[in-house]
Amino acid sequence: MSHPHEYLLQEFKISIDKLVPLTPPVVLEEANKIYDELSANPGATEKQIKQALILIGRKEYPYRKAYVELCAQDEEKRLQAEILKRLDGTIAEKVKHMVDSGVHVQDYVNSKLFERDLEATERYQVEQAILLAHDVLNKQCDERAKERQQNFEDLVARWKQEEERLQQMIDQLKGMAERDMTYADEILGKAEQFEEGWSIVERDPTEEEIKQEIAHWTTILEEADELG
Repeated sequence: MSHPHEYLLQEFKISIDKLVPLTPPVVLEEANKIYDELSANPGATEKQIKQALILIGRKEYPYRKAYVELCAQDEEKRLQAEILKRLDGTIAEKVKHMVDSGVHVQDYVNSKLFERDLEATERYQVEQAILLAHDVLNKQCDERAKERQQNFEDLVARWKQEEERLQQMIDQLKGMAERDMTYADEILGKAEQFEEGWSIVERDPTEEEIKQEIAHWTTILEEADELG
């Protein structure tokens, strides 16, 4: 019998499998343990599963950010090179013409030009080359991060500080709810949306968005104080 929230558990499992390679084993073990417990419990609620996604996402955040920062500097260039060397001559020429004009490979594949320029068999070859190229890049990135372990650890420490700073801003927004019960639910709801951004299946919370929300509610609460 499937779990009442099977779709959400599957998202959780897929996300665990996609955690960046240098995520600490203790985080992976915790994630899998929580997943197993939730899967085995038919009474587990949607809220509990989402809270687990947020918990693991927040722990993984600094490692993912550090991993991307360390590996993404010349990723597009290296990806293109790996793809092109796996393509037959005429196909490679067509793809190279597009990337040389500034179009990213994935953008080209997602465009109508891809179907217009290439036959079905040629498109298949490009798509397979992209998959293989990503595998190569992931391996290169793992090796690069391990070779520069100290640099990676420094980046992790910096992104941990960033994660803590963003959460402090979210907590500041939460605290504003206590100033006026008229707006409390709305303020807390917005703070909850930002916290859901820590989830490994959601978009990260950003400083700019949180700042804007704090400024918005600061203005409203100050106006309410003046009228009150």
